[in-house]
Amino acid sequence: MLIAAAMSLAPAPQERMRGRIIPYVLTAALLAITAYLAHKGWTFYKLSLEDRPEHPDFRALRPSGKIGNGYGWVAALLVVMNLSYLIRRRFGRAKLGSMKVWLDVHVFTGLLAAILASFHSAFVLRTPLASATTASLGIVVLTGLLGRFLHTLAPNTDAKRLAFAIDDVESYVSNSKLAVIEALGAIPAPNIPANASLIRSVFAIPSWKRAIAKRRAAIAAIVGTVAQAKRNQDNHGRGLASALRELDAAVVADSKRSGVTALLRSWRGLHRFFALLMLAAVLLHAGIAWYYGYRWIFE
Repeated sequence: MLIAAAMSLAPAPQERMRGRIIPYVLTAALLAITAYLAHKGWTFYKLSLEDRPEHPDFRALRPSGKIGNGYGWVAALLVVMNLSYLIRRRFGRAKLGSMKVWLDVHVFTGLLAAILASFHSAFVLRTPLASATTASLGIVVLTGLLGRFLHTLAPNTDAKRLAFAIDDVESYVSNSKLAVIEALGAIPAPNIPANASLIRSVFAIPSWKRAIAKRRAAIAAIVGTVAQAKRNQDNHGRGLASALRELDAAVVADSKRSGVTALLRSWRGLHRFFALLMLAAVLLHAGIAWYYGYRWIFE
C-alpha cells in the first residue's frame, strides 16, 4: 500500500518515456544539422583566408554573404529564444509544459546558436566585437553544459519518499523502523542555505558526501545481519534487496538535497549573469551589422 502511494507520486509512464526520448531526438537533430552545414561548406572552410575568395561559394558563405549572414541572424534569434527559459522559470507552477522539456530545448537552442555562430564567422574572428561575442557565447555554453550536468545530481525525491522507504524495510526487518529513524536523526543531513554563494556551496560538497557515507554505514549495521540471513530466501531476499536499494536512494537524496539545491541556485545565478552579457554582445553585434547594411533577407 505504501509502495503504491509512493508510485502514485511519480510521473505517468508516457511522461517518463517522453522525457527520456526528447534529449536523444534533440541530440540527433543537432548532430544532423552540424553534419549538413559542415558538408555543405567543407571545401570552403578548409581553405586559407588567401584562397577563399577564389572559391565559387565565397560570396554566399562569407560572414556577410547570404548564407553566412543568415547563419548569424538565425543564431541571434536562437539566443533570444534561448533566454525564454529564464522567463519560464519565473512561472514554475504555470501549465506551460514540463520544465525538463524546457531545459532540454534551452540546451539545444544554446548549442545550435553556438554552432551557427561558428559557421557565420567562417571559423575566423576578424574584429574585437566578433571575438567578444564569440567568447561570451562560448562561456555561456560551457557554463550551461556544466549546469546541465549539475542538474542531473539534483535529488529526485520529496519529504515522503524516505518515510515510505523506511516503512517498506520495516515490513521485512521487524523493529528496524525506530532504529533507522534514530540513526538518521543522529547523523543529520547538512543544511546549506538556499541562498548560499557558489563558493560556499562548492566547499559544502564534502559535508554531504560524508553524511551519505555515515548514514549508509549506520543503516547497514542495523539491517545488515537480517539481510544476510534472508539472502538465500528467494521471495524475502529479493524483496528486501529492492527495499534496501530504495532506502539507500532515498537517504542519498535526503542527504544532498539542500547542498545540491544551493549549488544549482548559485550556479544558475552565474550562468544567468553571463547569459545577459552574451545577449548584450549579440544585440550590439547584430545592431552594428544592421547599421552597416548587412541585413540578410530584410534588405
